[in-house]
Amino acid sequence: MTIDRGAAVRGHRGGTTVACTGRPAAERADCPESGLRTEHGPRLDLAYAAFCETHEPAWHALALTRIGNRSDAALVVEAVKADLSRYWPQVLRFEEPAAYAWRLANRHVADWVAADEPVEVEAVTFAAVIGAFKQVANGLLHSEADEVRLYAAILELPDRQRDVVILRYLLGLHVQVIAAYLGRPTATVHSNLRHARDRLARGLGVRELPDRGGEP
Repeated sequence: MTIDRGAAVRGHRGGTTVACTGRPAAERADCPESGLRTEHGPRLDLAYAAFCETHEPAWHALALTRIGNRSDAALVVEAVKADLSRYWPQVLRFEEPAAYAWRLANRHVADWVAADEPVEVEAVTFAAVIGAFKQVANGLLHSEADEVRLYAAILELPDRQRDVVILRYLLGLHVQVIAAYLGRPTATVHSNLRHARDRLARGLGVRELPDRGGEP
């Protein structure tokens, strides 16, 4: 989807959503990218509103971390919500609508980052992200330079590891909830977290970055 960077938050331009994969042809006909539109009834509208209320904080955390400022992150989140609304009855056909929405959010964020200048992180965003990592990096951030290295290391994580890091540390989600979000086995999420901590430790130049909060 293309977003008008100069528009008001609700004034973006529409585009395509992420592709459906691994589904029979008969089911793919109802996938969002097929172009099929369905008018919403009151019950679907309520379900959509509740879904967004529950999951929007995760999309916002993803966008804020990678894009670096609140106004642009808001544009991206509104674009995600617009795509979901446009094809909401079809989105509900997925086994894990939350996992589909997360992939959609990642696609929008990736498109934004790819088309933009290098990320310039607002001070308030930087403080929020680093503050969320005090639990995992307690005692290892001795200076602002350490904090900058940690933020850079987060941005440089592979997508799968960055996803679980954002959901685990910025939002404090249970590993089983993260697994449902991402459509991955719980064991895979645990593995992603371990590998992410190893990479972040190397970014900080330390031997180990333990999860002092544990991995419930």
